[in-house]
Amino acid sequence: MDKLKTLEQTKELLTFPESFKDLDHRSRRDIDQWHLGAINDLSNIDEESEFFKILEYMFENMPPLKLCKWSDLEQLRRDGKLIGWQGLRFQANSYHRFLPEIYTSGSINEHGAPSTKFAVSEPINDKEVYIGDYAGEELEEGDFEAEDFPVALNSMYYHSAKAHWLTQSIQEEGLWAPIQGLTQMCGDRIQLMIHPGSVRSGCFEEMEDPTHELLLWDSHDIIPTNPITVKQCLEYWQDKVCNGFRKPKYKGLSAIWTMGTIEFQADFSNVDFRKYVWEHSEKVTKLAKGKPLNIYIGYDSRHNGLENVCKESILKSIKQSIGGGRLVNYNKFIPEIKFLDVSKIPEYKRPYENQSTWFTYSRFLIPYLENYEGFSLFIDDDFIFSKSLLPMFYYLNTDDAIACIKYPQIKHDETKFDGEVNIDYPCKLWSSMMFFNNGHEDCKKLTPEVVNTWTGAQLHQFEWTDKISPIPEKYIFVEGYDNPDVKWDYSGIHYTRGGPWINDMDSSHINNLEDYNKVKNLL
Repeated sequence: MDKLKTLEQTKELLTFPESFKDLDHRSRRDIDQWHLGAINDLSNIDEESEFFKILEYMFENMPPLKLCKWSDLEQLRRDGKLIGWQGLRFQANSYHRFLPEIYTSGSINEHGAPSTKFAVSEPINDKEVYIGDYAGEELEEGDFEAEDFPVALNSMYYHSAKAHWLTQSIQEEGLWAPIQGLTQMCGDRIQLMIHPGSVRSGCFEEMEDPTHELLLWDSHDIIPTNPITVKQCLEYWQDKVCNGFRKPKYKGLSAIWTMGTIEFQADFSNVDFRKYVWEHSEKVTKLAKGKPLNIYIGYDSRHNGLENVCKESILKSIKQSIGGGRLVNYNKFIPEIKFLDVSKIPEYKRPYENQSTWFTYSRFLIPYLENYEGFSLFIDDDFIFSKSLLPMFYYLNTDDAIACIKYPQIKHDETKFDGEVNIDYPCKLWSSMMFFNNGHEDCKKLTPEVVNTWTGAQLHQFEWTDKISPIPEKYIFVEGYDNPDVKWDYSGIHYTRGGPWINDMDSSHINNLEDYNKVKNLL
């Protein structure tokens, strides 16, 4: 990449597109790249420097640069005026397809890219194999060139594993630097593009953290914030680099002209994250013990087949998220779904009293039923999913016992299911959906004796663990309590107040039953 050293040289050599509004991703890749210079010490911004003057000239000839927060994009996304990438739904399939047996390699090839090899976990003697060879038995003749297949599949899995580490990193430390991107045409719609992207775009969209900060070159001037100047931009980077949570050793900032936009680079980008991804991926794979994620749905014979409707919604939504293309068959993951039927669990001897369902307490036996190995998800039977639930696994910290939604304490109806007493208590609804890290020491406390004898408060208020990873509330719409004008981009509905599956129940006051009926009619 050639470097522009003076303003005169920039005016002579750099050519702007005729129209930024008409640029799509394909046309952007044909635009020449230039290094626009750097400021070596952000604590001292020199407005007379050539770098500052070059940036001033660029800002005058480019779309406005907007400093905004993710929350500023919400209405545009709700109205369909700004499209994204469907979060991490596709990546989650690739991740669960391979993670029980394969973790990413820490090595890189001669081009500096992740190696096309993956280390296989201990059950296969810890030897390295090509991921393409691993799935090669399913490979049909003529599907791929031999050298292309492992590289493409490797890239998909590497980025899907990176998404887990990145989600955890952002939750623990926050963003190291602002999200950089632009608005561009995608067919006849406007798309938010983040660069460098890889899987970061999907992570940011999946998390939907309203506090995340973005620097966006707004070619279509639709972001509802005011443009910032060169000086304001550099002062913003000055604060991030010199006063931020993670202070890099090098206090400088460089800028490059790439794909018809300016990308700022601070020393944050020099972090060797591949090592972190490798270590995290290896840990997850070894915890899986060779077992893929499985799902347990609560079973109560009085609910007239509700568990089957829940199961169908899960399978349908996952299949819809798999996507297209020739690699689909090798990334496809369909979880095993089991019904938690206490009549088939001889170790469960708790009498039915003070329970609203037969699985009120038996859900805590899942780590035991899985021999305290791998990962499992428990779901109440009164969930209906319209989007894949697999991305929620990314919120499970491998050092924690479970991941769940930590609902706030709210006032619930005094009765539910057309007459049963509805008791309010701390951590209400937390246990309605839980990802278990079955091998965690706290999960090993959940023996049949404990589940048969401990009180509801001890179990449902998690006196057996304080290692709980939070899943954002946005994923689940709680019928009767959540406001559809506020919570709109959810993955599933939880009918906590009951529905037509309860015998003799008046369901006229239950909302969103069209989602339940749509899936039920498929059966």
